[in-house]
Amino acid sequence: MAIHLGGSRSLAPSPLVSQVVRAVLAQDQAVHVGCAVGADQQVIQAASQASTKRSFLVVFAAFAAGGAGAWSGSAVQAVSQAKQAGFLVHFLAGGSLAVPLVARLMRRSQAALAGCSASVFFLAQAASPGSLAVASQAVKSGQPVFAFCPFVPCPPRGCAGRWVAASFLGFPCWVWSPAQQSFF
Repeated sequence: MAIHLGGSRSLAPSPLVSQVVRAVLAQDQAVHVGCAVGADQQVIQAASQASTKRSFLVVFAAFAAGGAGAWSGSAVQAVSQAKQAGFLVHFLAGGSLAVPLVARLMRRSQAALAGCSASVFFLAQAASPGSLAVASQAVKSGQPVFAFCPFVPCPPRGCAGRWVAASFLGFPCWVWSPAQQSFF
């Protein structure tokens, strides 16, 4: 099984990211992650350092090998280092360079979510639009969604429910609780 980890591009360096990554890997879970600076980059670096199993880190990049199609928010160096270290990197995971960047980033995130049993986000602010759009996709696919941030996050786009205080592998966080459907 795999856990999707990601979050805000503006996330400052946080020891919590590496602690959570190590806890996921200790459960023999693979880590799926995107290719952005901030949370993704911290996840890539932590998993690269903590895992001896090369199949336990899978990076989904919206750009090509060598960085073609990358933008200022891309963690090209961290992704390249993971690839050089033998970890699995899916370049152009969001489609060819002909696909507009915003669509390519969302498709890349959808590819990273596929096959995961849960999705975990490290948020720098309550309203992190890209992360919340990906969280919405995870909720709609039936995955449990967890968020690490010091405040209640905004709801994922188009999802009814609420964030509830919870724990993920022993770390306090928020979990999305979908609204119950009414049958009457």
